[in-house]
Amino acid sequence: MMRIFLFIFLLLASFTNAMAENHPAPPGTDFNKVVNQMQQNGDRLLSQYNGKNGIAVMNGFSSMYFDHYEGEGMELAVMAISPTINSQTESLFTQLIGQAASNTPLDQMQKTWSILKLKLLDDADLLQSNAADSFSEVLFQAFIILLREGFEAMLVITALLAYLRRSNNTDKNPVIYFGVGLALIASAVTAYLFNTLFHAAGTNREAMEGITMLVASGVLFYVSYWLFSKREAERWQNYIRSKMDKALTNGSLLALGLAAFLAVYREGAETILFYQALAANAQQFHMAFILGIVGAISALFLLYWIMQKATLRIPYRIFFTATAFFLFYMAFYFIGGAMLELQEAGWLAITPITWLPPLAWLGIYPTWESIGAQLAFLAPSIGFLTWHFTKKPAVEKPIKPEKPIKLS
Repeated sequence: MMRIFLFIFLLLASFTNAMAENHPAPPGTDFNKVVNQMQQNGDRLLSQYNGKNGIAVMNGFSSMYFDHYEGEGMELAVMAISPTINSQTESLFTQLIGQAASNTPLDQMQKTWSILKLKLLDDADLLQSNAADSFSEVLFQAFIILLREGFEAMLVITALLAYLRRSNNTDKNPVIYFGVGLALIASAVTAYLFNTLFHAAGTNREAMEGITMLVASGVLFYVSYWLFSKREAERWQNYIRSKMDKALTNGSLLALGLAAFLAVYREGAETILFYQALAANAQQFHMAFILGIVGAISALFLLYWIMQKATLRIPYRIFFTATAFFLFYMAFYFIGGAMLELQEAGWLAITPITWLPPLAWLGIYPTWESIGAQLAFLAPSIGFLTWHFTKKPAVEKPIKPEKPIKLS
């Protein structure tokens, strides 16, 4: 695992510096001016709104999002500090665009716009208070970006590796490592493409993120179901000897490797973009930038070591149940985020739910399309869990201890 952390450091340090040098950063953007421009545009759009020209107003707010909030770098800057705060702002844009498309009454549109106007001011204040204009601030941001983005991916990787370790299949670990390494390379390529080919087309990025999250959700659900089905084995070692050679088929190993790939890839490209922006705007603090990355990798390695040790002491039944439910939660969370990204890209319709607040930590965003997709995922899953818990468990015959089977 240490080789992965070293590879992360070399990739981030070399790639972000190279991109910053090849694409010199413009003078620091005054996000207060960006917000002021968006507020003027939004006020003008609503002054022209009559309840019948919703499509034109919708296009205006959509352009505001892509040309100003995303196009002038505000979205990426906010995400680097707090993805949750950015998701809340994105959700408000989505609601406003959806309301305009459905010719919502003006007073309701004005209410949503007033909330978004204040939110944009809060975002600008957040960026100003966290400006990377000192050694300590650059060090902190470089540290927290990788720690935050890496920790979520590491939870999935740790769960997968712990499963292989507890099932005496550590020889299959390279499948996970290969998925992680491939994801890091793919992340670097994707970040480069976003900065060159797709720089002027924000919808491409939103659509790609949405598709990636949907695929990740499907894979994580499959792995969650697969792990959950193993929790009822009464004598785990007997189960390993009798069935594990069949359970870890090529298809299952592919699912584990793909889950590792998607967990890292989803975070990787954005992390590199965050670091590129930080490196370009803090060129006089290269040492703080490098030290922040080194510190984050060290912290992740320590957390990984602690988590690996901890999982060995958790009873099998609890370990498999907790791991399965964590991956299930991640699948549910990714579905909500995927719907939000695809709606922003214009691939899905937007029907706002005005009475429901966004719950970013659950991936819940107030549109019927997003909630509907999550309910479509949740309902059969709850049915399966209810059936699984209420059905009478099969009684396994004790198996005489034998020499463990070596998996091919």
